[in-house]
Amino acid sequence: MKKLELSDVEVYELKSEIINETFEILVKQPDPAIVSLFGDKPLPVVYGTDANLSAGSYVNTIDGLFLGGEIPPVIFIGIRYKLGDEPDFMQFVANRTREFTPTEDAEMQQIMEQMTLRKVKGGGAEDFLKFLTTELRDWVSERFNVSDDTTYIGDSMGGLFGLYTLFHQPKAFKRYVIGSPWQEWDHPKTFEYEENYAENHEDMEAIVYMASGAEEHIIGPYLGKINPVMVEIFSEAKTAEYTLQMIDKLKGRNYPNLKLKGLILEEETHFTITGALFARGLRHVFNVK
Repeated sequence: MKKLELSDVEVYELKSEIINETFEILVKQPDPAIVSLFGDKPLPVVYGTDANLSAGSYVNTIDGLFLGGEIPPVIFIGIRYKLGDEPDFMQFVANRTREFTPTEDAEMQQIMEQMTLRKVKGGGAEDFLKFLTTELRDWVSERFNVSDDTTYIGDSMGGLFGLYTLFHQPKAFKRYVIGSPWQEWDHPKTFEYEENYAENHEDMEAIVYMASGAEEHIIGPYLGKINPVMVEIFSEAKTAEYTLQMIDKLKGRNYPNLKLKGLILEEETHFTITGALFARGLRHVFNVK
């Protein structure tokens, strides 16, 4: 049986020497006829993490926003783990934990191992950022007509990685769409990063949309029967609370060139926020004056 792939999405493989991992890179280019209407100029690039789960949402949202005239034509680059014909979801969770977390957290790693039944080790964010800004960006530039106008999208652990990048290398991307950042990991490490950045910088040049769902703690009844550890993790998490605290911190810095919109999305849970995040976030970061 052949699995359905997304229409007009190209899939490549890229071996990272930095991480020693082969990724599948998803590429969605605008229709050439449409691009020609814009003078065949180099295109902005939107980089999306967690493409194993969210590729369809990314592509549909970008297409819809473009057709509605809310964003320019862009090239979408999705980063996906190569997990075979029968994807192992829990291995995906373990892999993304390694890549997106800036530190090791012994307690959280133990909980994640109980949830995934896989070996879990954090602390790979520095290497993943190097991969994104060197190996992957060079690969993209060599093959496609792109500009240096870049956007990062990450949700949950990917949102945590977005914060890590914002406080360590903010100019790595022009725009950030950060959803439900998992600041439970080695808490309060992200707030320490924020404090350290503020102590050493008077400005932050970035366009940021950051959001969490108002109902992040709500878990459906079926998941509890399948994976009770996951239910425990999310029911006790303070995702929205920590997101609001981070938004307030950043707004209080009054950085001249930080254009930040932060909010809590009503009725959204940790599992439903992605669609709203992608649409609202991309619409915002491409239309800030």
